[in-house]
Amino acid sequence: MPTQRFGRESVLDAALELVRERGYDALSARAVAERAGCSVQPIYSLFGDMEGLALSLYEHARAWVGAYNAEHAADASNPFEANGWAHIRIARKEPRLFAFLYLSPYLQADGLDTLYASVSQPGVEQCIMELGHLDEQAARELYLNMIVYTHGLASMVACGAELSDDELSDRIDAAFRAFARAVGANPKGAAR
Repeated sequence: MPTQRFGRESVLDAALELVRERGYDALSARAVAERAGCSVQPIYSLFGDMEGLALSLYEHARAWVGAYNAEHAADASNPFEANGWAHIRIARKEPRLFAFLYLSPYLQADGLDTLYASVSQPGVEQCIMELGHLDEQAARELYLNMIVYTHGLASMVACGAELSDDELSDRIDAAFRAFARAVGANPKGAAR
């Protein structure tokens, strides 16, 4: 079998660029091939079909988000806060990618447990445990509640809502305090 001139990574990078610029609906073998500078043949030989490409692209895009989160880990006072703000920034700056990752069936979140497993970031639950002096279960509950709440705000932003950072910060802070109290933490400055 001849060696592929175009590897998986270059095809996935081309597909990711396409989704970021034009959205998932613009994804076709021809468009990806044009972006990658190849024929459609490598796409089908590497991924089988467009669904195979889309599934691989989803994981590739998740890796991109993981790298983005790591790159912006110091943008806030702790990894928990940085993670939430990174999600909102992606919604604001990359709404088409956000839609593909979090508003499409490729998320495969059939419940809160799979949602948590899919979108939680390494180290954040531990950070919450330390910040709130919480056990693992309470930290996970707080993180899940904040994922759901922050995702709602981020979805609004991705769909064009013009919410300032101050408005978002106030809402996120109020939700955090309420969710923290609900799991037995008393965040600094929170009303008792």
